[in-house]
Amino acid sequence: AILVQWGFSFVTIIIVFSVSFEMGVEWIKEAVPEELQEVVSALLEELTTLGFLGFAFFLFTVPISNGESLIETASIYSLNEKEALKELFEGLHYLVFFVSLSFILCTIGGLATFQLTGNKQWSRFEKEGQAAFDNEELMEIKPDEANAMGGLLAEWKKPESVLQAEYLRMRCRFITESTEPALDPDFEYLHYLQKRVAETFSGMIKITPYDWLATWLLLALFFGIVQEGVTAEKMLALYWYILTMIIVMCLLLQCKLVWIKQQLIPRLPSEMQGPRRRPPKHSSPPTVVLAPVFMDQTTLGKPPFQVVDILPSFVPHSFVKLVKEYTKVRPGNKHERLFWFSAYGPEVMSHMIRLSMFWTIISLAMLLSHHMPGIVGLGEELTGYRFFGHVLFIVLAAAHLVAIETVYRNARYFTTVSSIEMLVDRELVEGVVREQKYAKCQKAIDMLFTMNFYMQQAKWLKEQAEAEGSMGAETQRSVAQFVPKNEEEAKTYEELRELFAHFDADASGELGTEEVGELLATLGTNL
Repeated sequence: AILVQWGFSFVTIIIVFSVSFEMGVEWIKEAVPEELQEVVSALLEELTTLGFLGFAFFLFTVPISNGESLIETASIYSLNEKEALKELFEGLHYLVFFVSLSFILCTIGGLATFQLTGNKQWSRFEKEGQAAFDNEELMEIKPDEANAMGGLLAEWKKPESVLQAEYLRMRCRFITESTEPALDPDFEYLHYLQKRVAETFSGMIKITPYDWLATWLLLALFFGIVQEGVTAEKMLALYWYILTMIIVMCLLLQCKLVWIKQQLIPRLPSEMQGPRRRPPKHSSPPTVVLAPVFMDQTTLGKPPFQVVDILPSFVPHSFVKLVKEYTKVRPGNKHERLFWFSAYGPEVMSHMIRLSMFWTIISLAMLLSHHMPGIVGLGEELTGYRFFGHVLFIVLAAAHLVAIETVYRNARYFTTVSSIEMLVDRELVEGVVREQKYAKCQKAIDMLFTMNFYMQQAKWLKEQAEAEGSMGAETQRSVAQFVPKNEEEAKTYEELRELFAHFDADASGELGTEEVGELLATLGTNL
């Protein structure tokens, strides 16, 4: 009876956890903006993969013959000990669970960080987007705050005014240089960046076979070092080295991305020297920003790297020709050459950001699942107090959080530098333009319905007055001015006034033939 009660309790716990997980997923989907829904879907896909791995580990520990599991049988044949491999396998199973948990926490933390910092900051900058075309002062940057060399410390210390000026410069050049499609000054550049951020973040979560291969090589090196003379001290030392390597890798990536961003920041006409100071004549709308620094570089240089260059001389010519055909490397344009590895630079950088995140998650999972006792013991051994051991553990966990924050900051930088100039996603831009036109048309239709409502109200008031034989002063004012009766009608009426003013180009108070034609064209009807 006691076993039955415990069994029912376990089933209840499983159901509660399942329902809680589903409710949490639904809450996250509702809380995350539409642009970032793709990131949540990618996270759930990776959790499905990790869940399958956990199920596979479970199957290896299930008894199948003679009361022994597959892993116990392998342990007996290889080590003449039944529990040796089983303990190792259960430790890996435990690690996979903490990898899944770390994946969830780091992804949610990254999305929250972007929403509370990056997205809000871009939203504030976007408010001055259209005004920047007529006010160059919004884009001015003092020379001592420009960070022309792309230094990391200088980037961290930049005031928000400089960041806003950089954002507005990129936005203005993005709009003025776009020809297919041609963009208006009110183009939703922020919406375009948000969609690109979603693509970058979802790409970070989707671990590719190449990333698994790189992770396997790192783990092979790790196990190759510790396979002889495994001690707790050696394991902890290697763990420190790996954590340090991850943090250094994150900082190096950020240094490179900051430098690339500085190369892509457009210049103002007042910052140009010599004949380049005069803006081009064909620009429409008028050019307020000019080409960034990287456009001045020459495309001449050493030939791109080829795999055949490292093949030995005794390799058959037919094989060399085949390798050359299948491994031909495109030299890359000026923008791509700002990255490492020429034409493959953006893709390789994306893999490196993804790996830095994945390795940080694995390192955090190892800390939580295996190294916590060793870290606490090391702190106690060094200081003589167990309290300092727990402090050391908290410091290491905080270092992982800093690394994750750096990874997501790198993702933001990467999104910025890979979404403009020669790497513009034209299909995405066209999609944003279509959505913007649809929103404008929908607003115009709503306003027309509102206009029709007030016209019907005026007609009804007039008919009522005519039926009564006279029209009072209040009724006349209602007919002439469409006086709203409550706050909701007042808001709708104000939107109607804005719509009317938008199409009343000559501010005459009436819509002429051409103005009505423009209104109908906005709705998709060309006469």
